[in-house]
Amino acid sequence: MDIEGAVVPLVTPSTGGNDVDVETLHALTVHLVDGGVHGLFPCGTTGEFSSLSRTMRKTVVETVVDAADGTPVYAGCGATSVEAVRTLVSDAADAGADATVVVTPFYLESDDDGLLKFYRQIAEDTPLPIVLYDIPGLTGHRLSPKLVGRLADDERIVGIKDSSGDIAHVERLGRVTPENFAVLQGSTADAHASLDAGVDGFVAGGANAVPSRYAAAYEAHQAGKLERSRRLVYDDIFPIVGALTSLPTVPATKYLATVAGVDVGDPFPPLSPLTGRERSALEERVASVVESVD
Repeated sequence: MDIEGAVVPLVTPSTGGNDVDVETLHALTVHLVDGGVHGLFPCGTTGEFSSLSRTMRKTVVETVVDAADGTPVYAGCGATSVEAVRTLVSDAADAGADATVVVTPFYLESDDDGLLKFYRQIAEDTPLPIVLYDIPGLTGHRLSPKLVGRLADDERIVGIKDSSGDIAHVERLGRVTPENFAVLQGSTADAHASLDAGVDGFVAGGANAVPSRYAAAYEAHQAGKLERSRRLVYDDIFPIVGALTSLPTVPATKYLATVAGVDVGDPFPPLSPLTGRERSALEERVASVVESVD
């Protein structure tokens, strides 16, 4: 399968009762699809997967698939045990997802041999293609190029989202994996440089607010319109990246979506919403970008 383009890690709208706001999630997904994004990634880090129950995660994926209108859905199925991941992947397959994204297990320390065994056992019995997800700043591990190369030999493992923030590392992943293995940049600040280096796409939380800008930047780059792509990145995307970097990422991304017109509610516990001062600072920094969107 082709995994490419501007992929959105969806925030998970919440109700006042600490549940998934299904109606708002449906509206958010339609907003993203109408904005032209190339992939939808629910139940990832930005989607607060670690704060959601199995039932809530299944509801999220079902809702996104229902509203996706053919846009590929890559369902986050991260967990710390093989059996838990398998259960979540089965749920995602039943919901109609196109692939599963599986983050490296967190909390306990591991090594290449342990991670190889973890992913291979999941791949032995999976109804969906697997996208690896490496975010060492939160998991404590990094998937080495050597390990990714070994995992990429399995046809059921079709790509990786790398959020290490190391462009050289991402470039190496592209060199050690087959041509049909997708490499996605998970650090939005490095998205344009990574496209220049040959990655297949990027995953960007800011696209929850202004999806058309992110989709247009990717499409312009692919069409060889590099100056237009750069202008979109520098004028529209970098201001959002800068605003989010200085604030707690998930609460800020959720409030950013609200500023853009989709009120997704507060974060789930244990995260706290932005303070009034933080909200004002975010609004000020992104106002020109959000207001310029048709």
